[in-house]
Amino acid sequence: MRAIESFGVLVAVGWFLLTMPSPLQALPNPGCVADATHERNLCRDLCRENFQAAKDLCRNINHGCADACRAGREGCLEGTPENPGPLATLRSCIGACNSVLDAEKARCRNEQCPEGSPDREACLDACIDAAQVVAFQCRDRCREAARPGIKLCRDSFRACIRACPPAQ
Repeated sequence: MRAIESFGVLVAVGWFLLTMPSPLQALPNPGCVADATHERNLCRDLCRENFQAAKDLCRNINHGCADACRAGREGCLEGTPENPGPLATLRSCIGACNSVLDAEKARCRNEQCPEGSPDREACLDACIDAAQVVAFQCRDRCREAARPGIKLCRDSFRACIRACPPAQ
């Protein structure tokens, strides 16, 4: 009788293992996912271009001229490796602020409030909160410093758009 019960259990386990999806089947096909991502990006770019062309037509602005103005604005905002624009400078500045924050968090965990110290959680909360406030102020200064350059690029863009001929 025990042999029959054991055989029944073995059959049930075998059936479960055979009908269960393979771990390889559960993983997405990376090539398929990459193709779908590429297709989405192409679609997004085409939709953006169609939207800008329609917007330029609604504003009675030559689309080629407006595209040139947009490219000029992008170049102004990003700049070049030799002469970075306000957005590139802003990203770099914010990155430096975030690096300091990461270092301060590590200092809080390792030096200020080491493992096993009494009230470690409260110490970590206070120390990391203070570091986050300093990082926020740093990022805020970065944004304020970048604001005049961004405004200059936007003003140049608006002047360029106003100078564009009407749509055909």
